[in-house]
Amino acid sequence: MSAKKITSKDVSVNRPIVVVCPNFRQDSGGVVVLHTLVHQLRENGVDAYAVQSKKDYAHIKSPILRILKRWNHYRLRGRSFRTHPTLDVPIASQEIVEKSIIVYSETVSGNPFKAPRVVRWLLHKPSFWGVDMKMGPKEEIFYYHPAYAEEIENVPEDRALTVGMFNEGFYENLGLPRKGTCRMVRKGALYGNYEKTKSKNEIILDGKSHKEIAKIFNTTEIFYCHDPYTAYLYFAVRCGCIPVVVPQPGLSSKDWRAGIDLKYGVAYGIEEIEWARSTSDKLLEDMKNLEEMHRATVVKFIDIVRKRFG
Repeated sequence: MSAKKITSKDVSVNRPIVVVCPNFRQDSGGVVVLHTLVHQLRENGVDAYAVQSKKDYAHIKSPILRILKRWNHYRLRGRSFRTHPTLDVPIASQEIVEKSIIVYSETVSGNPFKAPRVVRWLLHKPSFWGVDMKMGPKEEIFYYHPAYAEEIENVPEDRALTVGMFNEGFYENLGLPRKGTCRMVRKGALYGNYEKTKSKNEIILDGKSHKEIAKIFNTTEIFYCHDPYTAYLYFAVRCGCIPVVVPQPGLSSKDWRAGIDLKYGVAYGIEEIEWARSTSDKLLEDMKNLEEMHRATVVKFIDIVRKRFG
């Protein structure tokens, strides 16, 4: 007999969940999903909030100036917090933070809020940013992609936590004439598969808005991407542009594809362009089911956290 499917009606968390978030930036996938997590937790009835990271200003040599900086940061934290107007992301008070479950991404070192209940959400490999994560032994680990947890031992297989990108509505195929190529570097500059060269007339997408990128995806044929795990790969397919991941040193197509949920429609290297073109329809079908998959991981997250922290 199969196990009962967990739904949002079956789970609840007694404590608030507070996600450590920078100010909203639409060009940062990591920041977008942190804000979206708060929003979707609240949609599931969880008392969820955001809080901005603490700064200790340890690099400032003057003790007096360091104390003043810390005091001013604490005084202003939350007053200038920005989120997207379509998302429900309230800022947590100090009282809420003290009794909450804190969610840190891998870019936060240690436990700056000294919280007794900590969740670590890996939005990339911890070593990628060069940050010493200083993860505590009792932290609950979740990951956006299984590949992001490869450096950590004994992470259970049911710890996927993914949320849909709020801005997917920008990306649709308008049936416009196409020519040429476009390219995006993003995190690829840190992978070792990027050289600062581009083909003649190739359009560089870095720094452009979602609206601008969607238009370019609708008017170009091939999208070369140096970041192998970005959602822009799938946005390109929605617009009818063929995405090609520029291969990373030491990472085969088979191993890369094993670490992603959507297996079709994206080429890993130019050799797979025709295969990607021929399977793009299957990717679009899979993407229709992905939102339900995303929401199921959020409900599972709530259930795991409830059982661990109450």
